[in-house]
Amino acid sequence: MSTNGHSRDFESEADKARYDEVQALIRPNPLLQSMKAKRLGLIFTMTICRSIEAVAMAKAAGYEGVSLNLEHERNGLGEAIDVCVAALGYGLTPVIIVPSLQSDWISRLLDNGAQAIIVPRTHNADMAREFVKYSKHRPLGERPLAYTPQLAYRIPDFRYAQQAANETTLTIPMIESVEGLQNCEEIAAVPGVDAIFIGAHDLSDDMGISGDFYNLKLQEAISRICTAAATASTAEKTVYIGIGGLEPYPDLFAKLRKAHENILFSNAGRDHLLLEQGMMASISKFREV
Repeated sequence: MSTNGHSRDFESEADKARYDEVQALIRPNPLLQSMKAKRLGLIFTMTICRSIEAVAMAKAAGYEGVSLNLEHERNGLGEAIDVCVAALGYGLTPVIIVPSLQSDWISRLLDNGAQAIIVPRTHNADMAREFVKYSKHRPLGERPLAYTPQLAYRIPDFRYAQQAANETTLTIPMIESVEGLQNCEEIAAVPGVDAIFIGAHDLSDDMGISGDFYNLKLQEAISRICTAAATASTAEKTVYIGIGGLEPYPDLFAKLRKAHENILFSNAGRDHLLLEQGMMASISKFREV
């Protein structure tokens, strides 16, 4: 029997029934589905917004996911969980940047709806392996199995629930330092790493060319990370690339994506910027009057 491209052998009809029950419950990951289909997945970033109504708006606009950056933004754990559960209900991927590589942040958010976790400042393969340990169930990691909204708070079968969670959870180290860049090949090759997120702002800063996004050194650095992800990809595993911070530079993003087909997700709008731009556009019309 083949499911999601993998052959599965069941010991009995009851075993197959438990597998089917888990598959019927597990929420799909729309961002992952888009990337598997080689379509660009776009994420709406909630920076100052604390209302889940923004999730519904993101769905109506056509995004694949919504994200919160708990490293920098004001939203806390409770707000993040509300957004995650709302996103699951609307068919969007909840993407969370945690403050740091800590098991409690990672496990609590995954247990409460997150389908993609990004860890900032991932500098080396040891950090990536620790991240996988916290974010994946066995045999890849050591994340405990809990009753989650992704599985409708049910565990029909322990083993198949672990498999389904692993298959729909994105473990994404962020490379935003020179050290991470130097170790990007080893980071991408860690089993259980599903994608790498490139923090263009902080990477340029750490390289000594802060904000100079058109600098060839930065573009070469991004290309190196993309190549590392492509090299680490196999018939069984694909390592995707995401980029953050290039929303104001669509021409540069288009150039990079043309050169590297594995760039398959990106931030594409932040609430505070859209609000500011909308305010400025609206008031300018009335000032003209």
